[in-house]
Amino acid sequence: MSRRKPLKMRTPRSTTARSTKRTAVGALVVVGLLTGCSGGTDRGDVLADLATQGAETLEALPEVAAAATAAVQTACASGEKADFDAAVEDVAAAQTRWHEAEAFWLGPATDLRSNSIVDWPANAQDVDDLVAAEEPATIDVNYLAAYVGADTRGYGAVLTLLEQAPLDERQCDYANAATALAESGIDAVTAAWTDPDDGEPYRDELADPAVGIDAVVNHLLALLTNKDAANWEARSNSVEDLLFGPEGDSGLSALLDDDLTAQLRTETDELISATRDGEAAADDEPSEAALAAMNELRATVATQVVAELGVTVTFSDADGDSAG
Repeated sequence: MSRRKPLKMRTPRSTTARSTKRTAVGALVVVGLLTGCSGGTDRGDVLADLATQGAETLEALPEVAAAATAAVQTACASGEKADFDAAVEDVAAAQTRWHEAEAFWLGPATDLRSNSIVDWPANAQDVDDLVAAEEPATIDVNYLAAYVGADTRGYGAVLTLLEQAPLDERQCDYANAATALAESGIDAVTAAWTDPDDGEPYRDELADPAVGIDAVVNHLLALLTNKDAANWEARSNSVEDLLFGPEGDSGLSALLDDDLTAQLRTETDELISATRDGEAAADDEPSEAALAAMNELRATVATQVVAELGVTVTFSDADGDSAG
């Protein structure tokens, strides 16, 4: 059986909205340079905004994940091509939204190793082998959670299966279980950020300047070390949100001087351009332009941002995880 690459479809964000955001932050940087304004922003306020942004970003994901689960169930129940096509779109949308939230994979997502459940890069051969295996008799959520590797579950595995649509009963059991498991992983992260069963929400923990700044900057360094080319475009958008906020006028850069903010804006734009869909990778390998842009931005964060904010760096390249 030949090895196939998993089917990968993305639902990119509105380019108009992103262009507007970049224009807004560019204008703010120019104003800052002309007026000499920089600094003086309260760290607690910035972290509270980032924590709220993270919570709101994650709170939007369960609905998207539920739609993906329902779409696969509908397709398997009907067997219709149109329903399988719709399932591909909904699963790809959930996958993209999950990766656009990578800026907020710190804390609970790391502790729970959520990406190993939601969307680790799929191994198409392992997916095929599990379908062909005699055991288990039924591939269900519990089996995927306990007995298979991360590259044999999650949205990547579901898209690999859907590439073969219409699916037979065993493939449908597998696809339904994998989407349900991914949905449960997203639900768990969201709950930990906003309404955990025990302890304080991570949103409140991140808002504490004593731990929040170090946590955010070290996570940013981790993002800028991740060379998983399949999701670079979504990850780059997530990095932009972390640095500049959803409207381009907040985020981590609110704590930095105007010259450094302008430099980060330029380097982030270069990263986004280099990792745009269709340009980031060839044969699943990062392009030279994407690697260069990522390395440049990471170097700025690791030196100038770390120095200006007085961050204790705990992340090293050896900590990098190919899939988050």
